[in-house]
Amino acid sequence: MPREFWERPELQAAFVQERFGLVLRAYRLARGGEVTQAQIAEWLEISDVQVSRLERGLCAANDLSKLARWARALRIPPRYLWFGVPGARSDGDAEQTTDPDLPAASGGLTNRAPARSKNLLSPGMREDDDPMKRRTLVSASLTAPFAAVFGKVKTYVTVDRARQIRLMVPELSKLDDQGGGEAVCQAAQWCLHKVDTLLNQVDYGELAGRELQSAYGEMAEMTGWLQFDAGRYEDARFYYGEALRAAQLAEDLSLEVLTLASMNTLSRYQGRPREAIQLIRLAQRRAAGWAPPRLAALLSAREAVCWAQLGDAGASRNAMQRAHHAFHPDLREEDPHWLTFFDAAELSARRATASGYLGLPDQAASAMQAAVDGLAPQFQRNRASYSVRLGLLLFAQGDAVRACEVVSPVVPLFTQVRSGRAHVQLGEFGQHLRASTSPAARNLLERIRTVQIAGQAT
Repeated sequence: MPREFWERPELQAAFVQERFGLVLRAYRLARGGEVTQAQIAEWLEISDVQVSRLERGLCAANDLSKLARWARALRIPPRYLWFGVPGARSDGDAEQTTDPDLPAASGGLTNRAPARSKNLLSPGMREDDDPMKRRTLVSASLTAPFAAVFGKVKTYVTVDRARQIRLMVPELSKLDDQGGGEAVCQAAQWCLHKVDTLLNQVDYGELAGRELQSAYGEMAEMTGWLQFDAGRYEDARFYYGEALRAAQLAEDLSLEVLTLASMNTLSRYQGRPREAIQLIRLAQRRAAGWAPPRLAALLSAREAVCWAQLGDAGASRNAMQRAHHAFHPDLREEDPHWLTFFDAAELSARRATASGYLGLPDQAASAMQAAVDGLAPQFQRNRASYSVRLGLLLFAQGDAVRACEVVSPVVPLFTQVRSGRAHVQLGEFGQHLRASTSPAARNLLERIRTVQIAGQAT
């Protein structure tokens, strides 16, 4: 298909949300009825029922090997994709291909990481790939320090070198705070694979080994979070399992508590509230006796959200009171480095989430407003996400004018913010705007459409 076909607004909007089911639907509709679900099913070597379920978002498409094969079958130019396609031709070559009359030749992905039960890299990323050459990474200037540190390790890892590797995790967290998305996820996966290789193929002492295990676990937890943020929940569960195992091997209680807390959030999003409360209680038991106040506040706040999801207002209120009582606004020396995200704004956001579960829209909107107002400048992804969440709460209260006023200033952020969850929220906000006939709402809807398309090209 020509370039103009792939750059239609409906296809670009589907690409920017990084959901293959939306791409399938946009592709089929863009062909003007000449392509049916049955034909697409034949090309992709799946059933037409599965095509229908994918288009309607009733099943996820997270297997990267399948995504790569399907993209080849539809002749989608690689530059529009959020994942790698092994053996893909250049964009110039891709644009010369004709309409797909038969499924593309399928081939297995050969770049499997040898030491783990699941490939730690995305398809198309080889062990010897230079991350500065990957178009999906943020930029050469951001990935060069990671490659430089790993490049100095030959046959033996010292304690100092292991600690340098572990210091990569806060740098990845900073990239995530700025915008998140597939680029940061691929960087984290690349680093994770490198640490896995060091753990299994070079020599080190006992202390360096523990540092490497902790580095591996922290990178696995970070990768799990990025997969969660992209809506790939089963992949997130895998990486969290890797992180928990590494934490236990390293006897790293801080990492274990972090991972359990992250698993708690994942379970809550997957509709497993009782599992979520069990996970956060286990985290609290593992943190007993050593957790600094800020960490205790985080765990109590997440407990409060779980009780609210279960409909227990009293238990939720008690847990949130404990969170506010324990919270200290200033970071202390004993706080784990990963706790920097949990500030007063984040605590307000947890209170907003709990209030929303309990059917208290006024309290939820007030708390989310406090979260937006209190965000530090470096948390651009959260600023975009929280502002849209506040807009949705205001819409629920019937205040469409204020909802637009809140969301309008953050729309430009979405050209840099690549968080899948944030873009889904923005899409949901756009759905509300479609029901409005006011010029301001129509203008904002058009800006949202434009900025999401522009975000795909960055």
